[in-house]
Amino acid sequence: MNERDEERAAEEFVARHFPETARFLAEERLRELPTFGPFEIQGGVDEPEPAVAVLRVAFALTRTQLVTALSMSFAGLGADRTPESLTDDEVRREVEGYMAAEAIIELDHQMEANERNGFTPEQQRATDVLAAAVDRAFAPPEPLPVQEPRRGEGMVTLQTVDRGEVTVPEPAWCVGHEGDPVSHFTDITHTGRTVALRFDGNRLMAARLSWAPFAQQQPEPHPLVRVDDLPLGLDPQETRELAARAGLYAGELYRLANEADRLRGYRR
Repeated sequence: MNERDEERAAEEFVARHFPETARFLAEERLRELPTFGPFEIQGGVDEPEPAVAVLRVAFALTRTQLVTALSMSFAGLGADRTPESLTDDEVRREVEGYMAAEAIIELDHQMEANERNGFTPEQQRATDVLAAAVDRAFAPPEPLPVQEPRRGEGMVTLQTVDRGEVTVPEPAWCVGHEGDPVSHFTDITHTGRTVALRFDGNRLMAARLSWAPFAQQQPEPHPLVRVDDLPLGLDPQETRELAARAGLYAGELYRLANEADRLRGYRR
């Protein structure tokens, strides 16, 4: 027995005697595959009734299945297109579009058959129950509750999902909480005013004081400086280092401006 046959025999043994393990291993292998799309939302246009949900479905396809789907979709493209002219994005979109279109077409055929044949009373009762299940499962999510803080004498009262209403000390520099989503007690964060670098109406960088005094996974015994796009807050020394680097970057910008002036003068 060669190595491949031994692997196949081991896989069959696991599948027979440990089906849950086999299913887990199969799902893990699928997660390792390269994943593409969804690139577009299929359907929902020119339908007899309005769309109420977007359903995203992932297909794990073999190479042969991919080639077959692309071949079927390519047959419907314009006569001026050649296989060589397809870009990678077009290939992915055509395959995805074909798979989605086939599913929608099959659904349309089944709906037409239902309308022609009708339902028995028992079938109609079952359909009504299934329709109610769809309404529950695909209902829009409930909006998350937001904070409506009450302040007084250095304290603030907030709502939490795990402890209900709590009253905690609030530093004088905190300007946050209003409109924040209600979260866990350990996620309560005091936020200071935003200091932003703006140019031509665009915000390039923004920073603010931040303090989560009850955090457990990443304790914050003291306030930090939060900067957009940085995953962690900065302590005072790290903030000064960032300011120094920003100063060096400003110097680089001046040098680029001078270089652009020189090049413009040269080209004239």
